Amino acid sequence: MADEITVNLQISAKKGYLSFSEKTGNFLVTMNGTTGAGGIQTIGTSGELLGVTDVGTAGYAYFRNTSTTINVEIGTGTTSFVAFLKLKPGESAVCRLGTNAPSAKAASSTVDLQYFIFAD
Repeated sequence: MADEITVNLQISAKKGYLSFSEKTGNFLVTMNGTTGAGGIQTIGTSGELLGVTDVGTAGYAYFRNTSTTINVEIGTGTTSFVAFLKLKPGESAVCRLGTNAPSAKAASSTVDLQYFIFAD
């Protein structure tokens, strides 16, 4: 099969003289694997691995910060955590992962991070 994942992107910004709008519409992505992993994980203030043991090669990922007050970062590593994505309270994001071992870290206290990672 092909085109099992549908992604729909739209972004716009307008402030002062800045005006930008982009609508890529739907694009379809082939999901080579047949597994995925995800759920809601409580993230602390140290880098910790996300549970993706059933995914051989990570592909597209969805993340949502369920907190109303605390930022969460997605990245790599645990003791030397390096962020590649920051989600403010209530924000979500979709991206293609370049790692099979993503990790996350809360800015303070703990955050419940909702995520789902599709096999590539």
